[in-house]
Amino acid sequence: MFRVIIVEDEYIVRFGIRSMIDWEKLGLIVMGEASNGQEALELMSKEMPDILITDIKMPLMDGIALISEVRKINPHMKILILSNIEDFGYAKEAIRNGVSEYLIKSDMMPRDFEQALLKVKEAIEITSPTGAIHEEPAVEPLWKEKLLQELVEGAQRDISSLQNNFRNSGSAPFYLLHMGKDATNVGFAEEQSALRKVLDSVLQARELAYEVFPDRQGEMNVLLLIGMPHRQGQKAAREAAEACLTQLDASYGLCFTIGISGEFQELTELHTAYEQARAAVKFKMFVGSGKVIAYGTDYVPGMNPAGEPIKISTNHIHSMVYAFQTKELQSYLEELFEQLDARKDYDIVQIISLELLIMLTTLWSDVSSDQMSIMQLKKQYFDELSKLETLGQSKTWFMGAYQELLQHMIQIYNSDRNSIIKATQYIQQYYQQEISLQSISNLVHLSKNYFANLFKKEMGESFLEYLTRIRIEKAKSLLTGELKTADIGHLVGIADPKYFSKVFKKNVGVSPSEYRTRAKR
Repeated sequence: MFRVIIVEDEYIVRFGIRSMIDWEKLGLIVMGEASNGQEALELMSKEMPDILITDIKMPLMDGIALISEVRKINPHMKILILSNIEDFGYAKEAIRNGVSEYLIKSDMMPRDFEQALLKVKEAIEITSPTGAIHEEPAVEPLWKEKLLQELVEGAQRDISSLQNNFRNSGSAPFYLLHMGKDATNVGFAEEQSALRKVLDSVLQARELAYEVFPDRQGEMNVLLLIGMPHRQGQKAAREAAEACLTQLDASYGLCFTIGISGEFQELTELHTAYEQARAAVKFKMFVGSGKVIAYGTDYVPGMNPAGEPIKISTNHIHSMVYAFQTKELQSYLEELFEQLDARKDYDIVQIISLELLIMLTTLWSDVSSDQMSIMQLKKQYFDELSKLETLGQSKTWFMGAYQELLQHMIQIYNSDRNSIIKATQYIQQYYQQEISLQSISNLVHLSKNYFANLFKKEMGESFLEYLTRIRIEKAKSLLTGELKTADIGHLVGIADPKYFSKVFKKNVGVSPSEYRTRAKR
């Protein structure tokens, strides 16, 4: 098997590179991966690969510098570059240093990548008669990582080698620790490096058997073999997790929330343990971040039985916003978040938050004609919400966001009142024409929903009620003359005689003919 090292600063891209190829089928094995040139050189100092796959632009040491250093150590190593199309200028310099293949990430298909690797492999075999074939160790670290990733996703795999590996270190029970990332400005690669160092330091000092592996989202997990009875095992797992949190904060200023699964005896139960640990991390929404949360102890599923469904009244919120009822709206949101805190259901919080956000952005769209600004505001809102860790933070954010909207509406209210006056003048002059809510709101350059709500606030009746009243008043005046009822309806903008009679009677209390008779008396 020819050995490969992957060097790429983004974990997701590294994962994609590893996942798109059946390495064993090609006679290759990924012996390691690094997030920059310096890490790659450290790996090579322990064991030299046959093939180097590297990105060009990376922190600390980029691909060009790495290739230059590699050529000093091993002039014959095969190098394959994966990079972005805009970096092709850099590739020219890399090619001068003897790069075997250059592929564009955005255009690369698995088949293209496979062909490039086969080409490089053939070149090695031609230059080295023995093929420099290496034997795969019994339990390869990256193979274990991939196997654990598949197990937490519920896949059925042969785990005998992994199980035997753990049996050499002691007996069950196992625990799974899920490292939930809290808001941070640290880069992904730097964060992952710090996390692995701390985990190794803490767990080795406690002489615990463990395996560290990322899940598909790039969040780190620790499979921990405690080998102690129930209560002692739980205590040992919690103490180890708390020590990790303390060292992460002290050494790197990093904040994590660690979820601990319930104990389990077999690695076939890893998927269930993973879901438990993740559920425990999500519970930080109610107890705060930067803590150790144990499933079954700190977080118990269904700890607050489901009561009445928590619902949001869209019409009620719209009414309070358009009526500028700041205190009433704040009280409504306070009560809503109190219900969410009492229920302590992560999924319900997510659903309610999404509904509140959609209402908020819709209301902003109603009161602003600058769609570019609205798009930027939506992006800002989503970015800010994604960084919130707890229910208390979400409550503060939403109350502030709705308060900001109300303040904006109050500021523009006086200028928009003039638009309502303009609209009423237009209706009084052109009532006999077809006038829709959309056409009149376009006339005064306000959104339809905002115009409708503002009109009712200012006039005390809806746009349609006002238009109908004006038309009926004009019809009453015309009914004192000799015109036919059908003609009068047409003249006031209601062409259908039956509908005119129905609307007239609803508003006046009598039919047009009865009104005419009374008027003549």
